[in-house]
Amino acid sequence: MNNLFLLGGLPRSGITVLSSLLNQNPNLYVTTTSPFIEILWRNYSIWDDSDYEGELGTDKMQNLKIPFLENITESFYSELTKVENIIDKRRQWQGITNIEMYKEIYGELPKIICPVRSIDEIIVSYMKIFKSNGIEWDYDKLMKNNRFETPFNQLKETFESEYAECLHLVEYNDLVDNSQKTLEGIYNFLGLPSFNHSLNTKATEKESDHGLVGLHTLRPVLGRNTTKSKSYLTDVQINKYNKQIFWRN
Repeated sequence: MNNLFLLGGLPRSGITVLSSLLNQNPNLYVTTTSPFIEILWRNYSIWDDSDYEGELGTDKMQNLKIPFLENITESFYSELTKVENIIDKRRQWQGITNIEMYKEIYGELPKIICPVRSIDEIIVSYMKIFKSNGIEWDYDKLMKNNRFETPFNQLKETFESEYAECLHLVEYNDLVDNSQKTLEGIYNFLGLPSFNHSLNTKATEKESDHGLVGLHTLRPVLGRNTTKSKSYLTDVQINKYNKQIFWRN
């Protein structure tokens, strides 16, 4: 099977732009937001489904489990690319349950690249996106569950667990300000030769916007957004959000 690496992290933290940069390397293929983890999980979990215990409980069927899941993996990615090194993009990979699934199927711990960012900057980025889409800002309505809090909590739980070594955190500002050095750190983590990247960013495939126009829009050249967080949030709000930044403590 090809080398399967993973891309998780926090939303609005440079995941899309990092994908664009890494896809410049002809020896890498980075997916858009991928359904593969859901496909894999559904096929993985059926072996423990009591409704199928009679059919799948035999020794022969149990011995088939891992080869079957490996073949699903090979079939899925072979239809997308012939490149040896694949990075599957989905934030759910950073959850402990999915890390353990990966380990059981592939016999090793995953390597998960996780872009992160100051929480006040994430909030401000979302506020701008919602404003441009004519959506009234409401944290409790808009940021719960998969949009922000679920990936945040999953990343925190894994960061504080025995699986912390699976994570390579990439600060958004480091990616913008020290791009090549940050990319070299990613290659070292993956155990791959480094590559000299251009700072021109262009999506190789159209990414779903999930109903929010501009969600995955890239600037032509990687650079810093000059809009200051304080123009959107009070100092009290900034301090409240950034007290939750567990990875810098």
